[in-house]
Amino acid sequence: MHIGELAKRGGVTVQTVRYYERYGLLQQPERKPSRYRIYGDRDVHRLRFILQAKKLGFTLDQIKHFLQLRERRACPCGEVRKIGEERLAELQSQIEQLTKFRDQLASAVAQWKKCPDEVPSGDAICVLIERTMTSSSSLVLDLQERRKYKWRLNKVKSTNVRTRNAGVKSR
Repeated sequence: MHIGELAKRGGVTVQTVRYYERYGLLQQPERKPSRYRIYGDRDVHRLRFILQAKKLGFTLDQIKHFLQLRERRACPCGEVRKIGEERLAELQSQIEQLTKFRDQLASAVAQWKKCPDEVPSGDAICVLIERTMTSSSSLVLDLQERRKYKWRLNKVKSTNVRTRNAGVKSR
């Protein structure tokens, strides 16, 4: 199969296939006398492996390293264990962060549904995302953002109450 077919079967662009070849993730394919690249089912499998590993959060460097270990049939058990432990810790952190974001988003959406006439501020989602950002002063920033967010919601509520009381339809 040619590069376009490989890309199509992998769900990527031709440029991505070429990039993965240059990066060393995909092996250099055989070429026809016309210089066209020739790929096989093993290349499709390898491309899908790369894409799945990316979905699971591994970097291209890590994926390349895993593939090299597989090709060498080497088992540096300590290294494999360390990679597994590090990825497990990263996943746990991501799960905690996503769970926190999901809970905050669910709470905000529930609040917005309770008051359909009230319009959430344009940056309400941004505020929720910013809450998940971590830094050395994340606790201080989180408290500051929480105050701003509450202020924005209260400002929208008070504006809508005034406009409803004045007989003006809320935007």
